[in-house]
Order: sequence, then C-alpha cells, then structure tokens
Amino acid sequence: MDNPKTGVMFHIGDRKPLACDKLAQRVIRPVVEAIGMDWYGWHGFRRGIASNLYELGANEKIVQRVLRHAKPHVTKDRYIKAFDPAVIAAMKTLEATLDTLKMQSAAIVQQAN
Repeated sequence: MDNPKTGVMFHIGDRKPLACDKLAQRVIRPVVEAIGMDWYGWHGFRRGIASNLYELGANEKIVQRVLRHAKPHVTKDRYIKAFDPAVIAAMKTLEATLDTLKMQSAAIVQQAN
C-alpha cells in the first residue's frame, strides 16, 4: 500500500504482514478447487502467472517486473515455461492412459471383493 520502497508488501493493517499461507488455505485454494483445478502452492502460482503472461504476449522484462525479480535471467530461466503443443498432447495421452489403468484396477479390486 502507498507504494512502499521497503517493508511488508501485503499487510492486514497497521503494517502487520499478511499470512500468505492462510490466505491460500482460506481463500485461494477453495476457489481453485471449486473450479476443478489443483493448488500447487505459491511457487506454482507464480510460475503459472509468468508462463501465462508470456504466452499472452508480455515480454520477459514485464514478467520480471510483475514478479518483482531483481535479475531478469531468474524469471526467464526458472519461471517462464513455454507451452509446447507436442508436450501437452503427450501428457494428455499419458493422463488418459493412467485414468484407464486406474479404472481397470478399481474394477478388478471391486470384483475381488
């Protein structure tokens, strides 16, 4: 608040720091799960933001500024992950195969009982 140069970035008032884990547990995670997604924590959240901003056309410097990284190479090397259609297709095939195996094993266990 008030564009501070130092100190707590997010606070609950009187400059007391916001407990980000509680925010995730009480607010963000329930919303994410309600729409059928999984919550992978703050690092996953930041990587998702970086990758999606980049995919939407934001350049690396803008993504670096959004994430507030001091070094641009950190953002590029560790946070921005380009979406490769071939990799996405392969992972969807793997997911479908695993889902099929899971259903088959559940059916075998049910028949055994």
